[in-house]
Amino acid sequence: MSLIDIKNLSVTYFLGKSNEVRALSDANLEINAGELVIFFGPSGCGKSTLLYTIAGLEKPTQGTVMVNGIDLSQMKNKELEKYRQNTIGMIFQAFYLIPSLSVENNINLPQVAIGINRKKRQEKTEELMKYFGVYEQRKKVPTELSGGQQQRVAICRSLVNDPDIIFADEPVGNLDSKSAQDVLGLIQELSVKDKKTVILVTHNPAHLEIADRIFFIKDGKIIDTKVNKETRKIIVGKSSQQESKDDSLNLSPVTNKTTTKENDNSAEVDNIILEYKAKEILSEVLTGLSYDEINKIENYIKEALVNSNSDYKKLTTYLNTDYMQDGLNLNKRVSQKLITKLETTTKEIEELSKEFTNKEEKHNSYVHQLRRYLLDTFEVNIRTTDAIEAMETIIEDRVMGVTDRKGVQEKFDRPLKKGGVGLDKRTAKKMAKHLEMIILGRYQKSSDKQKIKK
Repeated sequence: MSLIDIKNLSVTYFLGKSNEVRALSDANLEINAGELVIFFGPSGCGKSTLLYTIAGLEKPTQGTVMVNGIDLSQMKNKELEKYRQNTIGMIFQAFYLIPSLSVENNINLPQVAIGINRKKRQEKTEELMKYFGVYEQRKKVPTELSGGQQQRVAICRSLVNDPDIIFADEPVGNLDSKSAQDVLGLIQELSVKDKKTVILVTHNPAHLEIADRIFFIKDGKIIDTKVNKETRKIIVGKSSQQESKDDSLNLSPVTNKTTTKENDNSAEVDNIILEYKAKEILSEVLTGLSYDEINKIENYIKEALVNSNSDYKKLTTYLNTDYMQDGLNLNKRVSQKLITKLETTTKEIEELSKEFTNKEEKHNSYVHQLRRYLLDTFEVNIRTTDAIEAMETIIEDRVMGVTDRKGVQEKFDRPLKKGGVGLDKRTAKKMAKHLEMIILGRYQKSSDKQKIKK
């Protein structure tokens, strides 16, 4: 009997409401004890929802999730609590370590929750810290560690109660390439050497070579399942040795090992991997950075914007820090130029937001004000009434979401007799881009808008 058996599983968020979202649809799969499987697919495809449902953190809308022959949906709260404490361990992309606790206290906290005495807690914690190479950091708090060290601590924490199943949700998404390889190697060892069942969620096809089986997911559906036919490649970590007969990724259709429904979806699988490859190549050609490095920079920008302080100190540190310390190691002149551009753009969006929020509230002529502002900013003189009316119609369409930036640019450039404004291509592009910044500035926190009103 399989360790995990899922039948006809569907998960729908906001069921029956106007914003209803079906995250998973009729998923069927089995996972055997000791396997390392990957849920692979693009962002938003449902792979994390599937993982959290098996972990008992999401409830199925329909279907069953059986673990060790027990239906999770039939468990009472106390039973689910014990299941999460003793049967599973979680490793997250964001680590989720408690910043005020030391490394060793973060690791042994799950044992405190189940009442293990102090001596046994300490013994288990020290054993794990030594094995995963963080014993020397045991008295430090998480902020004093590199990303790779924090994830090693998180792995220790996930193992401290000796669970049968380890869930890893994009565990290397915040790490540099070297730390990512080390962490993946350690996670793989949990299956190979410690015989744990490991379920890894990723959008990166470079990780597929470490799995026994891969479930390809798209739009909430498992579209295909592949098995790694040859001896798996063990990625070198702190205490692992490379054991591989063949360095190439050798995937073959799944055999009778699983009852997952098979379809010939190889084209869709190829498209998922092709999408990632295209982004990786484009990122490298345009910026010299990997797709994951750009994502990390984007996350730092989001953090600064969410905190409403436009403070890019963390990003600056990341850009300037050495590779070996989880940084990007950019030339300082280049990194300063990037930060200055970000700060200038952010400030401009904020200023435009304040200016036009005031105008929108004081006058019922927001579109008219935008049109005048754009013409003044780019020193464009339009005299005909038809061109002015066309421009305001285009701006109104963008404000109302009828068109997008590309549509605005095309119409600004279109001849007047064809319903456009008749601007030259260069001005049309710059003006459409500037309008987009103003539109973005309108979407502020309500608290910011209250400040403007005052």
